[in-house]
Amino acid sequence: KYWSDYFVELCTLCDNKKSASNWMVATIKGYLNESNTDIKDFVLRPNHISELITLVDQGKISNTIASQKLMPLLIANPNVTALELAMSNNLIQESNSDTLQILVDEVLKEQDSKVQEYKKGKKGLMGMFVGEIMKKSKGTADPKLVNELLNKVLNS
Repeated sequence: KYWSDYFVELCTLCDNKKSASNWMVATIKGYLNESNTDIKDFVLRPNHISELITLVDQGKISNTIASQKLMPLLIANPNVTALELAMSNNLIQESNSDTLQILVDEVLKEQDSKVQEYKKGKKGLMGMFVGEIMKKSKGTADPKLVNELLNKVLNS
């Protein structure tokens, strides 16, 4: 009953029902299992989770940042908004293409031999390039934009 009540309330607050369902089944359930906590004792209310989903949907944070970094911060500080925590902890995604292009250029220069392999057909290296850029940005680069910028440089 508590699970269904929580989910129904989350769905009334959140437009993205699929994400709401995924958060319930994976992220929240996983956290509760790990911490041996029941849903009725969960410090985050549906409005907190709705905020996280909205930030992801708006492209301000990635789903990984939301679940692995921002949710624990929100659990520790439930009286602060998710956006305030994301901003104060430098978790907002970098969506400035000029800034990201610098990181793309750095990684491709450092990985010149891998770039040559990629151009010879080893397309699986794209994930490695994205990973290196994400490391340099400390996880704040917008992965979709990174992929676009990489594709433009590598496939031109």
